[in-house]
Amino acid sequence: WILAFATHPDHAITLFRDQAEMLATPALRQLFLAYDQARDLDADNSRVDALADRIVEATLERYGPGRLPKLDDGISENPALIQGTANASSPAWRRLDSLIRARLGR
Repeated sequence: WILAFATHPDHAITLFRDQAEMLATPALRQLFLAYDQARDLDADNSRVDALADRIVEATLERYGPGRLPKLDDGISENPALIQGTANASSPAWRRLDSLIRARLGR
């Protein structure tokens, strides 16, 4: 969050509040935990596919198909660098990211 506030102070508080709301919702908090637990799975484990489905469903339910959060603001490379670092640390996370983006049409 320090990086977000340092580079995008005008958007960081909105993003911070959004994540705080998600973490306050038990079902969404479970998705964060499931994502963390997926780190050491084999990339082709069926639980990765199932988790991608759950995350996409929760995302569409929370934001609606026409109001999805922006993945890239075109100004900063930081979000892509952070996601790339996470993906590089785990083949399962890399596949999960690909599945979620594909299913959300990203």
